[in-house]
Amino acid sequence: MAKISIIGSGYTGSLIGKWFSKFGHKVIFCDVNKNTVENLTKEGYDSTQYIKRAVEETDISFICVPTPTANGKIDLSYIKTVSEELGKEIKNKSEYHLVVVKSTVAPKTTEDFVKPIIEKFSGKKCGEDFGLCANPEFLTQVNKTTKDPELQKWYKDNPNAIKTFEEKAVIGEYDKKSGDILEELFKNTDIPIFRTDLKTSEMIKYVHNLNLASRISYWNEIFLICNELSIDSKKVAEIVSTDSRIGKYGTLHGKAFGGTCLPKDLEAFVSFCREHDINPELLDSVQTINKVMANKYGVRE
Repeated sequence: MAKISIIGSGYTGSLIGKWFSKFGHKVIFCDVNKNTVENLTKEGYDSTQYIKRAVEETDISFICVPTPTANGKIDLSYIKTVSEELGKEIKNKSEYHLVVVKSTVAPKTTEDFVKPIIEKFSGKKCGEDFGLCANPEFLTQVNKTTKDPELQKWYKDNPNAIKTFEEKAVIGEYDKKSGDILEELFKNTDIPIFRTDLKTSEMIKYVHNLNLASRISYWNEIFLICNELSIDSKKVAEIVSTDSRIGKYGTLHGKAFGGTCLPKDLEAFVSFCREHDINPELLDSVQTINKVMANKYGVRE
């Protein structure tokens, strides 16, 4: 049985921690929000507002804090704060501690941003005194309070498309020891495990969300074209989606995509590409179509 702390116990962190607890692992939830901690405690989970206790009493810490966008770029302020706090607590530990970045971050963030901060504040060396992995999540954030009848129907008709538990483990590892420890955590879960380097695992998460965003914008462009030609786009989507190579995702069209993940991840990654002198033409178009749909038809949330 592993001893795990979840640093940032909102929607994603709480689902991940509860999932691990089902497999017999000891889980301590940690969050700065008092209400979040109180609610988890009421549900019977070990919860605290104090990261000191969370790190002292566990061997593995998952960073599950938000990574919103600010001025079109990914905001790493929560990641920075947590990395600093983890470093301070790891400094006082004699035992090896594994840090796992679960939050969505751009390629190279774990190695070039998180690692130096923890090393600075702990005075210890990654790969020797503590381990480091990136382990992105692929959950679906469901809006249970949506008043959109089409979205309500889609949730009902496609329950398998709603991911509220881990279906695969993508392990980005700083070194073999870090990866081995994290893989052991998943071994009795019966989900496929993929091991790679840190930046590849971070890229996999973005590609996952960018693919979903692109599929929605694709169908929304078909919707705009069909409108001009007086063609029923829903009938087109219904029949085309029966092809197993295509599937249903994105065929619920007619509004811009919203939510907490796709818009901010698309915006952040396009900005990330430009910072690296990469011109993401297709992703630019995905973003443009989504803005057109939002202005003309509103956002589906």
